[in-house]
Amino acid sequence: MAATQQVGSGVHRIADGVVNWYLIDDGGEVALVDAGWPRSWPRVKEALGGIGCSPADVTAIVLTHGHPDHLGAAESARKASGAPVYAHRTEVGRVTGKAKGSSPFALVPGLAPALWRPSAFGFVLHATARGFMNPTWVTEVTPFEHDDRLDVPGRLRVISTPGHTQGHVSLLLEDQGILFNGDALVTYDVLTHAEGARLMPDEVNGDPPRTRGSLDALARLDAGTLLPGHGDPFEGTPADAVAQARNRLS
Repeated sequence: MAATQQVGSGVHRIADGVVNWYLIDDGGEVALVDAGWPRSWPRVKEALGGIGCSPADVTAIVLTHGHPDHLGAAESARKASGAPVYAHRTEVGRVTGKAKGSSPFALVPGLAPALWRPSAFGFVLHATARGFMNPTWVTEVTPFEHDDRLDVPGRLRVISTPGHTQGHVSLLLEDQGILFNGDALVTYDVLTHAEGARLMPDEVNGDPPRTRGSLDALARLDAGTLLPGHGDPFEGTPADAVAQARNRLS
């Protein structure tokens, strides 16, 4: 069972194993922000029911990026609701499984040297049990661009934060000062179990220098709560979170 936590007005965090995804309920119309694991669809339906909604109320599925622990149940949600799936233009190939390197097996060479750690090996087992190695690609994707304001519940503003993947974005809910930052900055290291604001480990970042460079874009944003793809919400400004992440890098 996934745990649901209200983190804003109409905003709900679902902690699904070591991955978070989110629901934005805007007057009965719901946006699903990221979609968990490939086997998360029953949890999505359960979470919707828990806030008094159903798949028919989902009007948008918005992805920060196309790794299988984030695109997860997006195709199931699209089919059940008829809602469009949104992803950054340069991430569409990954979300549909057509881009070079979109296969989860592409992560294996980078992860292999870390698997001597029981925590890292445990993450691989955890992810595999949830379908990570067998993603369900999205067949229809609506692309967006950097700095677009999406016509979805919450009117999310797109912030380009590439590096973890080529087209990774963060999403700003401006009227509440809430930032959905995906894997651009997290508060839980899936390979070591370390907590606190930090970057994802380099083993799973497609372009580590570019990931570090995207911290500049985050630090400039006006928000008071960060909602990461892994770990607890960060209460504070993006600049505060970025400062902590950079201290850990040094």
